Amino acid sequence: MTTIGPRPPKGAVGRVARAALELGDLVDGPVQPPYTTGAAVELLRAPSLGRPPSRLVAVVGATGTRDVVATLRWAAEHDTEVVVLDPHSAQPPSRTSRPAIALSLSRVDQVTVGRDGLVHAGVGASWDRVRRVVTDSGAPVRSPLRPDTIADAPGAAGVRGVTLVTGDAVVHQLAGAHPDPELWWAFRCRPEAVGVVTGIVLDADGAGPALLAAAPEPDDDARFAALVRRHDPAALLG
Repeated sequence: MTTIGPRPPKGAVGRVARAALELGDLVDGPVQPPYTTGAAVELLRAPSLGRPPSRLVAVVGATGTRDVVATLRWAAEHDTEVVVLDPHSAQPPSRTSRPAIALSLSRVDQVTVGRDGLVHAGVGASWDRVRRVVTDSGAPVRSPLRPDTIADAPGAAGVRGVTLVTGDAVVHQLAGAHPDPELWWAFRCRPEAVGVVTGIVLDADGAGPALLAAAPEPDDDARFAALVRRHDPAALLG
């Protein structure tokens, strides 16, 4: 059997079996046991791969926001960390000793154009796919010509908002008029640290301004940490 690391430590087999069985019933995407060929293939779907956690119990290939929510809820019930394999940037290795799930977002690649002309794209979709879908819809298109995925969209023009799942498994539709201005501010400061971005909403023609980042002040660390604790009380996302 092909492996991606050392064999699971003694006593971990039960956790792995339970994770595969229970998560398999909760998510639409594949759930792969660690240290197997299937897990290695799933991990390699992430263009930029962070180092897998040492106490990996499952690799989940999420197909959408629903799968992310289900994975986070299961993790909270079983004191398990969730390490997101971002389609755009590599994640640092886990710094805790808890069991962990690797969550791949490469399958979150659905792209649709609404009647209002706005594009709804999963973070795993390529910019090339966005251009094709927009062109097929008959809408004008000026989305960037580049090889990476829509996960890079917050730095592009025409972004209207994002779908963000915080560590408490709550889905937030973030935009400038979001009812929680603190969360909107935190996302714009450190988008990779405040939750799991699963989708982007942008203008089909890319004519609007780019999503402006919020520059944190030196004394904002405590403010940011308090907000992260509120939205991720079990520290599932590290």
